[in-house]
Amino acid sequence: MNVKNESGALFHGVGINNGCVSGKLKFFQRGRTGVEIIADMPSAGVPDVERARLERALTQLRGRLSELYRRTLADVGEQEAQIFEIHAMLLEDEDFTESLEREIANGCRAELAVQNTAQQYAALLKGLDDPYLSARAADLSDLSEQLCDLLNGTERRVQEKGGEPYILVAEDLAPSETVSLDKSEILGFVTFGGTPNSHTSILARAMGIPALVGVGEIAPRFDGCLALLNAADGSLTVCPNESQVRAFQIKQREENELAKEHERYLRSLINKPAITRGGHKMLIYANVGEAHEIEPALLNGAEGIGLLRSEFLYLSMDRYPTEEELFESYRDIVRKMQGKRIVIRTLDIGADKQIPYFDLPREENPALGFRGVRICLAREALFKTQLRAILRASAHGSISLMVPMIVSVEEVHRCRRLLDECCAELQNENIRFDPNLEFGIMLETPAAAIMSEELAAEVDFFSVGTNDLTQYTLAADRQNPQVAEICEENREPVLRLIAQAADAIHRHDGWIGICGELAAELQLTQRFADMRIDELSVSVPYLLGVREKVTACK
Repeated sequence: MNVKNESGALFHGVGINNGCVSGKLKFFQRGRTGVEIIADMPSAGVPDVERARLERALTQLRGRLSELYRRTLADVGEQEAQIFEIHAMLLEDEDFTESLEREIANGCRAELAVQNTAQQYAALLKGLDDPYLSARAADLSDLSEQLCDLLNGTERRVQEKGGEPYILVAEDLAPSETVSLDKSEILGFVTFGGTPNSHTSILARAMGIPALVGVGEIAPRFDGCLALLNAADGSLTVCPNESQVRAFQIKQREENELAKEHERYLRSLINKPAITRGGHKMLIYANVGEAHEIEPALLNGAEGIGLLRSEFLYLSMDRYPTEEELFESYRDIVRKMQGKRIVIRTLDIGADKQIPYFDLPREENPALGFRGVRICLAREALFKTQLRAILRASAHGSISLMVPMIVSVEEVHRCRRLLDECCAELQNENIRFDPNLEFGIMLETPAAAIMSEELAAEVDFFSVGTNDLTQYTLAADRQNPQVAEICEENREPVLRLIAQAADAIHRHDGWIGICGELAAELQLTQRFADMRIDELSVSVPYLLGVREKVTACK
């Protein structure tokens, strides 16, 4: 809704983040998208030709989504990065792919098959009486637009580089567009449509971008006009008068000063230990996926790396990396960490992380299938190549090794046996390694939590992967929007399993960390302090906030 007055126009929407920003409006014009180009094309196509075109576009889009996942993981956070995992899974949805095939078999061009299928499924989602599910229709539209753009060689660009920062105005923004926004050039954004539950809103919230969604249409004549965006009260004032500008500037200065004061306080905590008021010390570590994330982690006070996702090199190549390539990669990260501990998770491929050259079988339920340590124990040569590389890197700094997806003591014994074999081989070859390398496991299955007493006797530490532990405990796929709320609202069973594991590992003089999403949930920090959790490992943007919260705990 907008209200005309003598100063211009006042618009109201739902604010995302707090923050007051002022600047000129710049309207986002997509130009002719791949979907719109369909109108100028013949609708009929040769099925074999269209299938080949579609498969090429799907392959390209999978690569793009993988890159968006990695970038979002590094710059925003794990929970937000999962948006693009969900998109990737939508592409593999059996109903979705079968619908595409039917359309092409009936003689449709690939573009029209994509458009028809996406519209059909988006209509179903919009018709559901559930705000979260309805918001997923935008994800389908985003995917169909990207697919059609790839089929036609067109490209969407939200921002033009250079020039003064501005407030972006758009009919709507797709998640892929939102995460690509350059925060140095954009003050905030406003969308005609959208909801606070949309993935675009979730990303904006995590990125700290002031935004308004659902404001209704804004006339293009306001392009280039000065505007005042107040995300706190959900208002946008276009063409403000002098008194409105002065009042806004006062409020803006007050908010900026408060934000700077808080930032100064957070920065003052960087070199101080995170100790609760009750005297319990918690190490604040970073989750890292690639080497370029090390510097921002250190600048934000990371005391170590609690989760190094070692599969990054496998994901970036079209073949198995060699031992030497793995070693050099790990060694470089160890050196950059300057003696601080790095917990390397061994290869965690499968489920939502597929690599073509691994040639993994298609599974009905990959989250419960051939993944993580199961692949490594079935392919011992692959596993030993990585273990040798990690051991060699341990001679250059502080490394701890952990294995994912453990469900039994027997699996730990098998991993230990292979690790001992690698140690013996390196010793015979006169290659240096740390003989006291810590060995731990990811605690991410209910089986491991239930067996925590027995497992604690076999390992040096536990690292809790709360994402998988939550979905397995609650029997709810965290990437399925229809049951996502179950994972959000039923944490008590998961917390009790973590507490049980913490007691067990402490009885055996080991330590326990949390590297899943719950580590960054500030409302749970006190609970973790009560459990005597030793380490919290979070994405870089959350490091300072978690450190501050720990110091405020009892």
